[in-house]
Amino acid sequence: MTDDEFDVAYPHHLYGREHIGSRAKGTMGQTEIDEYRIIDIETGEELGTATRTEHTNGRGKTTVTWK
Repeated sequence: MTDDEFDVAYPHHLYGREHIGSRAKGTMGQTEIDEYRIIDIETGEELGTATRTEHTNGRGKTTVTWK
């Protein structure tokens, strides 16, 4: 899913995102991977984790996906 789709599914006023960690892949670090905990603001309960992957190809086009 895209950034916009993720924001619709987990709006900031209802869910918090706690950054867990980051790493880069590829010979030039062209893929950045960030992991987050999704937390229900009202209850404080952790709902799970989400991974945001940002990849920039050799021509400079960037794609972002959430899992």
